[in-house]
Amino acid sequence: MAFARINYFSRSLGKASSVTVVFPDDPAVPRPWSAFYLLHGLSDDDTIWARRTSVDRYVEGLPLIVVMPDGGRGWYSNAAVGFAYEDDLVKDVVGLIDRTFPVKAERAGRAIGGLSMGGYGAVKVGLKHHEMFGSINSHSGAVGICQADYHKDERLKGIGGELDRIFGPDPKGGKDDPFAIVEKLDHGRIPPMRLDCGKDDFLLGQNRAFHAHLESMRVPHEYEEFPGDHNWPYWDLHVQEALAFHARNLHIRK
Repeated sequence: MAFARINYFSRSLGKASSVTVVFPDDPAVPRPWSAFYLLHGLSDDDTIWARRTSVDRYVEGLPLIVVMPDGGRGWYSNAAVGFAYEDDLVKDVVGLIDRTFPVKAERAGRAIGGLSMGGYGAVKVGLKHHEMFGSINSHSGAVGICQADYHKDERLKGIGGELDRIFGPDPKGGKDDPFAIVEKLDHGRIPPMRLDCGKDDFLLGQNRAFHAHLESMRVPHEYEEFPGDHNWPYWDLHVQEALAFHARNLHIRK
């Protein structure tokens, strides 16, 4: 596999940004390729998945590129006050990849996933823009962030002001809340979705609640809990299952 870190000007952010891409370097791998948009967590950047996991080894031989954008601390959302990271992803990054690489520039050729903040982002963006993505996964996702009282939650209250700036004062049920988004979608328009979380993860409650919400609406999805915490050994292990999930949904194989 080959690596590229692309520096580009994001019109949505009004500033320079970057995206890391892992792509096939074997001429025998057939084209066009599918694209897996893999999102990082709150404290990281576009390089972290490539540095902390073996994702490049896991996709070896597949007609698939892994696109890892820099989401800053923006929750892959268009902030009430601040940057438009959702637009950056779905307009600037996807547009750049579609123009630059020999990819299937269509829903059937795109998957989206991520961890923690990126797990939330993958679910939220994948549902809102279901016409763009054919498969969704989340590891340890903060999928209930818009439902949480983060000014009282000991693990979240330190960033409560930051979350207010991004989501506004009352995000529950709003445009960035996956619980509300999924309620408004026809089930036939919801992409295949897989959620997993570690049994010792502080976000386990949010994942169980979202899983129960999906079940209550009879939305088909995969949900699994595994031994593990909110850390890289967990994500390096379970991204392999996510890749197999996306490969099935996008009909790709070695």
